[in-house]
Amino acid sequence: MIQTSRAKRTFALAVAVVLSLALPLTAAAADRWFHVHVDDRSSGGAEVSVNLPLTLIESAVKLIPEEVSREFSRELQIELDEVGFTGDELRELWAAVRAGDDATYVTVRDDEHDLDVRKSGDFLVVESDESSDTQIDVRFPLPVIDALLSGPDGRLDFSAAIRTLAGYDDGNMVTVRDRETTVRVWVDSSNTQ
Repeated sequence: MIQTSRAKRTFALAVAVVLSLALPLTAAAADRWFHVHVDDRSSGGAEVSVNLPLTLIESAVKLIPEEVSREFSRELQIELDEVGFTGDELRELWAAVRAGDDATYVTVRDDEHDLDVRKSGDFLVVESDESSDTQIDVRFPLPVIDALLSGPDGRLDFSAAIRTLAGYDDGNMVTVRDRETTVRVWVDSSNTQ
């Protein structure tokens, strides 16, 4: 009985310490929120909304066990190997893209797609033509990718990417629409959609 009481007090103290350390994060979390909205208008479709403070996402990323992180890095390296890249080569390629002028890097025109992939200012942009069946509009901040690729030993640094993302203005990052479904991803200062 005494051990159980001591364990409860120790647990309560640990929770109090964690909450007191998390208060600054909670205040910052009120500033930047990550949103995902999916509206599926097909038969039996659903509408899903996710609203998370960026600091909560960063805290959750830090809870990922080291062995899971290593396994993810190993799987990523396998994927890179399959296309003939090492992690260092990917970083070199990214550095060349970052140093280069604004340009359209990829254009796809076929029966299903009509889109461009380009660097424009501080953003990687993927846009479909208005005549495409699926409308795609992606505007992803380049410094977020820089931060993601900044991890030690070839690992991805998700926490750095999230912190960098928090510094960007409100706005859509991804919008994809077809006849039945709309998916939208954005960051702003509101805790609701």
